Amino acid sequence: MTWSFATHTHSKVTLCAIWSALSTSLLTALFMWVAYIVLRTVDKFVITPMRIKRIMNSQGVKGPSSHLLLGNLPELTMLEEVATKKDMKTGDYDIVSHVQPFHVQNCKAYGKSYLWWFGWEPRMTITDLNLIKQVLPNKEHAFTKSQMMLKFTVPVIGKGLVTTDGEEWALHRRIVNPAFHHEKLKAMVIPMEKSALSMADEWEKKVRDGGGNVELEVGDYMTHVTADIIALTAFGSNYEKGKKVFEQQVALINLTDQRYKQQFSAIPGYSFLPIPLNIKIILTQIAISKSLKEIIQSRTNMVKGANISYGNDLLGLMLSAAIEETIIKGRKVHFGMQALIDNCKTFFIAGHETTSTLLTWAMMLLGSHTIWQERAREEVIKVCGHGDHPIDANMLDKLKTLTMILNETLRLFSPFSSLTREAAMDIKLGDLQIPKGLNLYIPRLAIHHDLELWGADVHEFKPERFVDGIAKASKNPLAFMPFSFGPRFCVGQGFALEEAKLVLVVILQRFRFHLSPNYRHAPYDKVTVKPKYGVPMILECL
Repeated sequence: MTWSFATHTHSKVTLCAIWSALSTSLLTALFMWVAYIVLRTVDKFVITPMRIKRIMNSQGVKGPSSHLLLGNLPELTMLEEVATKKDMKTGDYDIVSHVQPFHVQNCKAYGKSYLWWFGWEPRMTITDLNLIKQVLPNKEHAFTKSQMMLKFTVPVIGKGLVTTDGEEWALHRRIVNPAFHHEKLKAMVIPMEKSALSMADEWEKKVRDGGGNVELEVGDYMTHVTADIIALTAFGSNYEKGKKVFEQQVALINLTDQRYKQQFSAIPGYSFLPIPLNIKIILTQIAISKSLKEIIQSRTNMVKGANISYGNDLLGLMLSAAIEETIIKGRKVHFGMQALIDNCKTFFIAGHETTSTLLTWAMMLLGSHTIWQERAREEVIKVCGHGDHPIDANMLDKLKTLTMILNETLRLFSPFSSLTREAAMDIKLGDLQIPKGLNLYIPRLAIHHDLELWGADVHEFKPERFVDGIAKASKNPLAFMPFSFGPRFCVGQGFALEEAKLVLVVILQRFRFHLSPNYRHAPYDKVTVKPKYGVPMILECL
């Protein structure tokens, strides 16, 4: 009995000792993990930014003072809000101070290269094309996408071609490229023309009903016709479901833009807070992914066991490329469902936003400069006729005047006002030593309006500057970068320009138009540079 009690007591003591040791180990591990997280956080948000600031200041690159975590966001958003409350004078195309007032203010104070903070992210603005020429080609793989900007773009378009880097990007590019081959784009002219003609028929009815001329807000129509085109060319037989996805993504853009405009949005973890706005964003994301998954699965189920293609629309071409094994650096890789979904999102946003904005501003400029409208119309009638036969891609290639007009529109009203790259390693850039973690901010719109690059008429609408092509339009061929350049130039560039040309051809064949006196000139940046109050136009049938 005594032995049993002693044994039992000994066992209890042993268990207690084990439990005590385990508890101590767990507490130690927990403490070390918390300490690690704290140290990582302090390093990322305090030590590294201060180190970067010290390195750049020592090289003469300075900038405005900033707030902890918020950086210069309070000042940036305040300046933009003040600027967009005021209208510009109609015909004034010097829009940089209106769209990028923070950049203009700091250029005056610190020069064209200056250091500033997008939340906790350190950024250096660069406009020197010799430096940009080193960054965008990225031959040393020294630059990646800005992590802060990914916080705002990934919720909208996922991890597709636009938001990935390295091997992952190479795979996405390889899968998406065939869909935008020039020969494939030629086949897409037919659905493009179908959508443009449908819009033109609606306009014609409104003009006839209005007694010969009528005022229409063409910005909304450009949004709808380009959405119609991307739904047809991307999803073909799934067109109606595609349009539904587009509507969902427009709602998502508006929600994420609301979050982006909030001063506290750059604070780590803000997007995970269970506030109503974040919940709406998550629910909309789930709905979009579900809709796209249904479209993709219906297309793959349709061809199961059958010896037929996935179709010649963008989705079909991408699916055909995705089923093949791809070899990257000796490894076999496959394209999964999520990657397909994310690239479909990219088609909608990157493909639609650029073209609808381009067309809206092109209509405004042609409605303001009717001499160029008549020149474009003469060329269209000569090459494409009066609309009595279908338009083809070869006709669009011959429209040199219209190409010049679109290029000048892209210069004056660059759809995407800027781009950012993050240094993934310490690297020398010109005479500057760039530390790892510094983001290089390229104000594309400001470069397109640079007096030194474009001359005294930089803020004037002069399509003739592109008469000898892009390379000779300015003092430096790299000064024109609406679709970026280098290996990451926009793969949809040909698609966007072909679509814009075709829509304008149909309009010019059937209508004469001029800018309404009700037009209010107020460009502002909301994903792309848009007219805040639309573009009301007076139309008459030819």
